[in-house]
Amino acid sequence: MIKIVIGGLQKDQIKRAVEAAGGVQVEAVISTDFEAAKLVKANKADYYIGACNSGGGAALSVPIGILGYGNCATVAKAGGRPKKDNIEKLIKEGKVAFGMAVESIDTAVPMIVEGLLENKG
Repeated sequence: MIKIVIGGLQKDQIKRAVEAAGGVQVEAVISTDFEAAKLVKANKADYYIGACNSGGGAALSVPIGILGYGNCATVAKAGGRPKKDNIEKLIKEGKVAFGMAVESIDTAVPMIVEGLLENKG
């Protein structure tokens, strides 16, 4: 099982998308950006997913500060679309925090969760 902490905007929507994509293989926990990033840093959670209006700013600003820029990635900015091959590449690179624009939650989150589950172990 992987534990995913959720921050940013539309947390309930992200949680529903995580649970729908991962079923019993995931635990989704809503938190503040700050607490969520601290949980990942302390190895009390495996991954962070967050959203904001632009996809490139507030979704990851706190996780970048706590986890470091190299551990975080934006998967879909406002007006853009998430790309499965890019998400898989980011996961294989070891990214642990993923941000997106709120308009991309329903498409990006399943791609992220499926990629994480395929690459766990």
